[in-house]
Amino acid sequence: MADSPQIELLKKLLRDEVASFCRKGEASWRKSISDTISEIREQKWNAVFFGGTLRSLLLSRLNNNEPGRPRDIDIVMSGASLEDMRSSFEPYISRQTRFGGLQLKRVNWQFDVWPLKETFALKERGVESPTFSDLPSTTFFNVEAVAVEIWPKRGHPRRIFSGDDQFFRGITTRTIEINREENPFPELCVVRALVMAANLQWKIGPRLLAYLGNHGDAMSPTDFEAIQKRHYGRIQWAGSLFAKAMEEVHAAIQRRESGAVELTLPGQLTLWPEDDVYQQRIHLRTLRPAKTQNKTK
Repeated sequence: MADSPQIELLKKLLRDEVASFCRKGEASWRKSISDTISEIREQKWNAVFFGGTLRSLLLSRLNNNEPGRPRDIDIVMSGASLEDMRSSFEPYISRQTRFGGLQLKRVNWQFDVWPLKETFALKERGVESPTFSDLPSTTFFNVEAVAVEIWPKRGHPRRIFSGDDQFFRGITTRTIEINREENPFPELCVVRALVMAANLQWKIGPRLLAYLGNHGDAMSPTDFEAIQKRHYGRIQWAGSLFAKAMEEVHAAIQRRESGAVELTLPGQLTLWPEDDVYQQRIHLRTLRPAKTQNKTK
């Protein structure tokens, strides 16, 4: 089935943003990115950007008409083993992740890189010969279910892997929903769902709403703060706000609403732990509210 005109437009825009993100230039913020993807290409590994990295690029352009600065950069590679990657990126490795990849720190950027065959959900399902088209089925959230080639074949557009396009439908409807519910860290999923909904000011789909009700009840405000600290490096919300959010979740569940629900959640300025001026200068302009125009009824 052909894409709708709106989704076709979003795909073109995403391709343009990825091309711009990969482009070499004089700006100092580009060097760590271009160096990393150049080193991957020198090894002749196929690679894609994945998940929240692409959401950040696309939303920054849609909301602010500015290039995106993702909190971290997720890259998945085929043709490389974890040991191959460890050898190539040894000077920049900060740790091995719990999902079987490597976290790299280069100047002011964080990269999460891993071999395609080590993708947690694909290993769990026993997929022996995965391809990049399998990646969208592995994410917990719909708005992370997308991958885009870093280097297109000559004469062809970058391939986008988005399954049934629920990533793009989530963007158009401004709704966060569950894609694949199986996840070994449900408490982290609760935290990420609430923080994402707050910062984007988006609705929560019915499946995710039920998930929050089921798993959020097992968490205390202290748990909520501790998980934020581990995942984001800082506390975005005070624990008291978590209790308020869960009250709204249960109220929405009791109303038995069949569609997506918008919770009253306080947005935060940024997801970045920006304690130094250099990071603030790079990232804050991406997160400025979009300019609005006066409208007449």
